[in-house]
Amino acid sequence: MSNLKNKKNNIEILVENFIIFSLLVFFLIFKSLKTLSKIFSYGIFKNETLTTKSNLGFDMKIKIK
Repeated sequence: MSNLKNKKNNIEILVENFIIFSLLVFFLIFKSLKTLSKIFSYGIFKNETLTTKSNLGFDMKIKIK
C-alpha cells in the first residue's frame, strides 16, 4: 500500500514540476519575443532615412536613466 502511495506522490511532484517548467518557458519566450519586437521597431531594421543625400536606414534610440 505504501508503494502505491509513494508512486502517487512521485507523479504529483512530477506534474507540479512540469507545470512550473512550462510556465517558466512560456514566460521566457514571451519576454524574448517582446525584446525582439523592440529591436525590430527601433534600430537597423527600421527603414528610416536620416538624410536625403545618403540613404542611411539606421536610427538609434538613447535612454538615460
